[in-house]
Amino acid sequence: MAEQQKISQVQQFSTDWTKIVSDQVNRVEAGLGELAKLESKTMAQAVSGLEESARYARESLAFAEKASAEWRKLVLDATRRTAAFFSPDRA
Repeated sequence: MAEQQKISQVQQFSTDWTKIVSDQVNRVEAGLGELAKLESKTMAQAVSGLEESARYARESLAFAEKASAEWRKLVLDATRRTAAFFSPDRA
């Protein structure tokens, strides 16, 4: 009878242990699934941020190009007026 009780206890422990290990594996799997979702969201946000930064950089370069062209135009105009001022055929 004592032998039968020991076998029953070992079987019960084995069943409980198997359930505990299985539950833990399921928890790890669920946790990793959540981590994958968060990782995916993080990557999407990073890509979005990079695209927005690139857009700002393009806009800044376009503005710099426009400002440079305007500056060159002003310098040329000032140079022409100065040259006209010192020109001997000035009226």
